[in-house]
Amino acid sequence: MNTAQPPSIDEGRSRLRQFRARDCPDRLFRYPTCHPSHPTGFCPCDETGFRAAWFYIKATLLNLVLALPFNGLSVWSLRKMGATIGRNVYISAGAWIDPMFPDLLTIEDDVLLGVGARIAFHEFRATEFIAGRVTLGKGSLIGGFSLIGPGVRVGEGATIAGGAVVARDVPPSSIAGGNPARVVSS
Repeated sequence: MNTAQPPSIDEGRSRLRQFRARDCPDRLFRYPTCHPSHPTGFCPCDETGFRAAWFYIKATLLNLVLALPFNGLSVWSLRKMGATIGRNVYISAGAWIDPMFPDLLTIEDDVLLGVGARIAFHEFRATEFIAGRVTLGKGSLIGGFSLIGPGVRVGEGATIAGGAVVARDVPPSSIAGGNPARVVSS
């Protein structure tokens, strides 16, 4: 018989707010939760009607903007949602950026995000919620249909091959590919 107390939803939300603060040095947030089929406190669907609806409206608009071939509108929208984006950044049409925590994204100068590339800032596991900052270093290239997971830093001048699944940091000036992604050249 399991007598462990379920995790506190209010405490988890409070810790997540602290993690999302700009001055927090941590790159990864972990918090124990119940199974995601029950309210965890981290899903927008756990919110009240208006707050949940507002999240889904913003998420739909972001996904629509990212699907269009208008780079300037994509960059502007992400900045308005809290992302830090440098100069000369190109986000290809069809890229997907997790609408849950766009404020955890930093894209430095001269980055290219390929068609269908995906960036995730959170992950639900059976007993844990994870959120993480993602940084794409200056001059990096993120190949089409690749996936960058929460807490990953892609180093300056690094290249992520198309279709790669990146769950760990990629060193500067290297090439990473595969599933899971591994450095194949540096």
